[in-house]
Amino acid sequence: MARANRKRQAKRFSYFFLNNKIHKVLSYSRAKDEIVAWCYPDKKRVLYSYSQVVKNMENAYSTKQVAQLLNKHKITIEDYILEGKIKYPQKVYPIGNTESSWYKFMYSESDIMDIHQFILESGYSKNMPSKTELRALLKHNTILYTKTTEGNFVPVWKAD
Repeated sequence: MARANRKRQAKRFSYFFLNNKIHKVLSYSRAKDEIVAWCYPDKKRVLYSYSQVVKNMENAYSTKQVAQLLNKHKITIEDYILEGKIKYPQKVYPIGNTESSWYKFMYSESDIMDIHQFILESGYSKNMPSKTELRALLKHNTILYTKTTEGNFVPVWKAD
């Protein structure tokens, strides 16, 4: 019984941003306090302190995850990139073949906030979360809502 209570899922992450560069975890050891990762912009393997990475990293999100967070379609986000309306995100490619034509866009939390700001300024803000709601979604905080007398739901925030 006690063993079942102690077993918790460790936070698994395979992609992360550190110093505004996208990395992929190749291996890590919490006991040795080290993490070996591939740095995509520098195209090389790097060794970091595990505790420092967990402390200073930003989460990485795929286009599909960004679209879900912003209540937009994946193709809409890709169109914004191709039309030059938002900043080009960093690419992830197969490590064994750096010149491959296959790639995947990865977004940092600051990239998502920039996209959110663009959408709000452009007027396409139907069903968009507010900045505070988006920050809560990115940090995996719980968002509580209360129902008004008119039947609308409004977010209720706990003071930090």
